[in-house]
Amino acid sequence: MMKATLLIILLASICLLHARADITDVPVHPDFDAQKLAGTWYPIAVVLKNREPVDTIPLDDVIEPSAEGDLVLKLRYIKDGKCQVTDVEVMHTDQPGVFTVPATSETVHMVDVDYESYHIVHVVVNDSYSMYLLSRTREVSDDVKKNFKALAETLEFDVDQITYENLAGNSEFGRVFEECTTSIISIIVLQMTLTALCPIF
Repeated sequence: MMKATLLIILLASICLLHARADITDVPVHPDFDAQKLAGTWYPIAVVLKNREPVDTIPLDDVIEPSAEGDLVLKLRYIKDGKCQVTDVEVMHTDQPGVFTVPATSETVHMVDVDYESYHIVHVVVNDSYSMYLLSRTREVSDDVKKNFKALAETLEFDVDQITYENLAGNSEFGRVFEECTTSIISIIVLQMTLTALCPIF
């Protein structure tokens, strides 16, 4: 019985060390500057490992950095045919470019960043992994896609499982996308109007 218990502990320790090594081996963009990541980003591609896809259609992410280096992500997406917005707090760590998400216990690595064009994000929780490509525009160059694929292969994702978002070409969600976009713009215009008329807003 004692031998079996020790074996279980040993195997668990090996698994934990292997998982920690996987996290440590994830590259991080040098001299990462959270402030330069501010603004709207569009999801372009995603690849998953040991993780089930979510039942949502992503529209865009708005990143709001804090002075302390934390991030607030405003995720806009379609679920059950309706536009929804969720705020996610992403907290900085002692290592620039590495963050944690308290709500989900995820660790986030900013793998590759071009502040004016695109960024690639690696996310891990336990033994589940995902990697995302986001862009300032709804399209990226073939070179950026090749870079994403190469990084995915290096980090042992199945590159055949890379999924490219193509909401514009999906007629099923086209109407909801337009309505969602219009509603968000209307809210922004309303907020700007209220701010101009009454500074309390």
